[in-house]
Amino acid sequence: MSSAGKPVFERLRLGSVHPAGWLRDQLIHDLEHGFASRLDALTEHARNDLFAQRIGASDDQLAWWDSETRGNWLWGYTLMAYTVGSAAHQARVSELLRALMATQDADGYLGIYAPDARYQHGTIENGELWAQGRALLALLTWYEFTGEAAVLQAVERAARLTMTHYGPGRPYFRTPENPLKRSAGMTHGLCYVDAMAWLYALTGSTEYRDFGVWLYDDFCALPIPFVNDDMSTRTLGDPMHPLTGHAVHTAEHLRTLAWALHVTGREDLRAAFASAVRKLARFRLPSGVLIGDESIHGMPTPDFGYEYCTITEDLLSQAFVMEVFGQRGEGDLIESLLFNAGQGARLADGSAIAYLTTDTRLEARADRPDSYSHFHGSSGRYKFSPTHEDIACCCNPNATRVLSHYIAHQWMRTTQRPGLAALLYGAGTLRTSIGPVAVEIEQITDYPFDEAVTFIVRPAAALRFGLHLRIPGWARGFTLQLNGAALDSGIEHDGFAVIEREWQAGDRVEVRFEAGVELRPYPTGEAAILRGPLQYVLPIESERRPMDGGGHAALHDMELTPKHPADARRIVPVDDSAAQYGLTFVRLPAEAASWHTPAVQLVSGEATLVPIGCTMLRRAAFPLQRR
Repeated sequence: MSSAGKPVFERLRLGSVHPAGWLRDQLIHDLEHGFASRLDALTEHARNDLFAQRIGASDDQLAWWDSETRGNWLWGYTLMAYTVGSAAHQARVSELLRALMATQDADGYLGIYAPDARYQHGTIENGELWAQGRALLALLTWYEFTGEAAVLQAVERAARLTMTHYGPGRPYFRTPENPLKRSAGMTHGLCYVDAMAWLYALTGSTEYRDFGVWLYDDFCALPIPFVNDDMSTRTLGDPMHPLTGHAVHTAEHLRTLAWALHVTGREDLRAAFASAVRKLARFRLPSGVLIGDESIHGMPTPDFGYEYCTITEDLLSQAFVMEVFGQRGEGDLIESLLFNAGQGARLADGSAIAYLTTDTRLEARADRPDSYSHFHGSSGRYKFSPTHEDIACCCNPNATRVLSHYIAHQWMRTTQRPGLAALLYGAGTLRTSIGPVAVEIEQITDYPFDEAVTFIVRPAAALRFGLHLRIPGWARGFTLQLNGAALDSGIEHDGFAVIEREWQAGDRVEVRFEAGVELRPYPTGEAAILRGPLQYVLPIESERRPMDGGGHAALHDMELTPKHPADARRIVPVDDSAAQYGLTFVRLPAEAASWHTPAVQLVSGEATLVPIGCTMLRRAAFPLQRR
């Protein structure tokens, strides 16, 4: 199998980007005061170490669930600790991951099953590749930050053992006895390709590439329909076949398809990927988030639920698509997923998230039902919780990953000519090299609360390379200055502003994007309001009702209700005939940008709209009114 060629961009090694501003502040606060670093103390599902204890059966879904919780938490905790450079949290992460490596058997096995139960799962449920993949991703993250060779060696030993048990003639995916019964563990196992893709990128060994592509083809060989078949080439080949799977599976499987297309260049995969993008668009809200409560169905209305796991997995998938195909649209989607859906689904202090969130959230109650409620005999996904252990402790560990994923993909290297690309904006410093020359680029900004970004370029020696700046799709124009002089010609290329020159230490680039108010329709006939990368909503003052759960004085489950019930019934029409729809943009004085207190507003008469990430309860959809 031959490679399809180099990606448009190339991801930089973890640890290349050092966040500042609210990005860094939020990570530190979440580590020190939120649930992120203490999830194993808050819930037995993160504390239960199946990699050490091992289990003897593979048919029960609940048997492997805790390996997902612990694996994703270790991955996220590692990302957070090393991204902010916290020595104390790095020490704890290292202890946890060394304990994980110590569970590896002499033959290389690193997983959750006892010897008699390995590699012989049934046709309905198993967690073999899913659990292994979560552990390997945590270890590969640790390896990239530390460069510790023994960690990569442990991962390769584990991967090569698994590759001896599956392959042509030895399928991993089995046709279920009942195709419509739950088989989340088996279909989650497709994400073992994440580890194969990473190993291939690190080592260049084609055995990982070939096994990853085979695993995706093995998945696609299953006859449809089966649960979570959305990203199967058979499903995607039928334009009338709707998306119906668990939204998290659909979002995470997208990057497997994109990766297989990238490394093979196969036309059948190219057609499947184009179909996937079209089908996904039908189920995206105006902010870009994919609906699913937890399965995909219905229409993207302002009161339809979306899962925090989906936000995380979709963000990571879009980052990979952006890397290999080089289109700016994924950058717009990634920023919206973080700034709008992601921030709007969490409490600003990092103490809790909502498992399921809606754009318009008039209350956050535990008794609101969802399409999966009958599996547990109760609801509970719409409340705020540091664990959600009464439903499934999956969203909270995944929430620890999302901001670090964003930071890691802010910058990439260009592959056609020497250069660096700023793909996602936010304060911080890039430290990397181009050839033998070390390069540092500081990004100074309050983005997304301000659309101006300054870059200070500091190569260790004079160096010629291209600086590529993504022009957001929402930008109505932009101004660009280099060392105080305006640049206004020959700089736009396929959605990027490109400055290629011999850079000197201290060179200063300033870009300001022009933002305007934009309406995006909901299927209800109402509209979402966006300005720049932020969605604006009408905040509703809330009251918190603490509930049992959390096991920590400051971290517990809670419900939210309107402090003044009339606020939840308030309707603010938007004048679609007025300039800027009758909305005035206001920037408030603030010492530092954050999500705790809105720094920007849109004002219309007596109504004040704020970014969705600055609210707990809110109205996000507005009727149109022509005066």
